[in-house]
Amino acid sequence: MNTGSSTFASVTVIAWVYMAVVAFPWFTPRRAVLLILLSGTLFLPVLEVGMVELGPIKFTKTNAVCYALLLACLLFDAKQLFALTPSWADLPALVWCVLPAVSALLNEPPPDGSSTLRDAVAQSFAQTTRYLIPYLIGRVYFSDPEGMRALAAGIVAAALVYVPFCLFEVKQSPQLHAIVYGYMPHEFGQQVRFGGYRPMVFLGHGLVVALFMGTALILAAWTRNTDRAAGGWQNWAVWVLGPSLLLCKSVGPTALACVGLVLLRLARSAAMRVALLGLVAIPPAYCLARSTGSWDGANLVELAEEGINEDRAESLQFRLDQENELIARALERPAFGWGGWGRNRVRDEYGNDVSVTDGLWIIIMGNSGIVGLLVYGAMTLLPVARYAWLLPPAAGASRAYAASSGCAVVIGLWCVDSLFNATALPLLIVMVGGLTQVRFADETSSE
Repeated sequence: MNTGSSTFASVTVIAWVYMAVVAFPWFTPRRAVLLILLSGTLFLPVLEVGMVELGPIKFTKTNAVCYALLLACLLFDAKQLFALTPSWADLPALVWCVLPAVSALLNEPPPDGSSTLRDAVAQSFAQTTRYLIPYLIGRVYFSDPEGMRALAAGIVAAALVYVPFCLFEVKQSPQLHAIVYGYMPHEFGQQVRFGGYRPMVFLGHGLVVALFMGTALILAAWTRNTDRAAGGWQNWAVWVLGPSLLLCKSVGPTALACVGLVLLRLARSAAMRVALLGLVAIPPAYCLARSTGSWDGANLVELAEEGINEDRAESLQFRLDQENELIARALERPAFGWGGWGRNRVRDEYGNDVSVTDGLWIIIMGNSGIVGLLVYGAMTLLPVARYAWLLPPAAGASRAYAASSGCAVVIGLWCVDSLFNATALPLLIVMVGGLTQVRFADETSSE
């Protein structure tokens, strides 16, 4: 099975960037940004292994989306981009992009023979591409109530477009990526669940598809009936996306989506603020408990065995066992981590890599240390905490705040998911950027 790339996939990624930039002037800037963000995320091939390189520019799926967004905005909407006023709230995102350079400089030279300084610059450039660009896009285009409504509506509409592709793979097995691009981006066996298949489409893994569909379901549920012009189709979308999420056969994302729907019941009460702050507290509490060894997760495994099945419990136990070894390795360089190149991974006496890194949090801790974990948490969770703190009482489901509240819930749930999976689509960082400085007034901005 080829899990690298194909010539057609490589050409498609580069051609798509060109077409995305050319198409930008045909739409209003906000709609053009949404089109580039969602179409690239959902339909470009996964090239994380067999990436296209043009000099220092590396084209993965995520990078291609970010390059297209930045280039199009610079060419056709530079005035709005440069009108952005920096804030102290942006500091975690900036530090997050510089941090890989610090980690690289504090470690040994890279194994490819290049200089440590060059490696530091390359790693920070890669982090800036994947995180700072979508963060800035969120700050520029979605940091007002109207922008948040547009972002939520775009995600829901994109998920509805994705439903037929998901249903095809539920029936025929995950084959679309192989049919269109000529190779499978991930192990086929991991997409077999509960006597059937979970769709992978063009997102690389069934878990990512389920997380995206769950996100769309939450946003559809939060924003329906808040806008008479949109409430009708979004109400219908809830009834389409709910069964579609169940057919994705992924327990974690489905459970998180249910939490998001339960929180909707609190949207018109003062308890909404407490619920959001509680959600924000889960990731740091988990990281602290696991990294200090004060919680081994045994009761969570028992819950999975009793509530789901023995296979899921064994899978969870395997993840926790791997996590224990990776934590011990990370704590050998606790402050700034091992600086990439797989040095954070555990190897046997023959030098073979025996690690399985599932959770994003342990990957960050291994590469960038405790400092990296704190900075990433500040970048993603502080905007949610700020929003919860400043949200007017009982206003979570009002027309002005429903989309923003839904996005805040989604960011919190994605951060909880990152404790067990390494999913960080540009879409999440765009939401983070928008929520960081979202204005608390029913103001609208022209597109």
